[in-house]
Amino acid sequence: MTLHRHTPADVAPGTITLCGTKEMHGGLKWAHLPVDRTLWADEALREGFRTRVRREVNDMAAAVEVVEHP
Repeated sequence: MTLHRHTPADVAPGTITLCGTKEMHGGLKWAHLPVDRTLWADEALREGFRTRVRREVNDMAAAVEVVEHP
């Protein structure tokens, strides 16, 4: 599996970053979505954010990692 690493630049102050990845022939497709921490705290909104990242990688079953402090 190809590694995808995060840096401090991936997480802006006051946010978390959602990272979705999909293993593909020849490499890894990934997408980042920065989300304001106050919005992420609302459980009712979380699945919508995850769905948005999964659409970006064209895989509705893709794992979505929450990056808070790389």
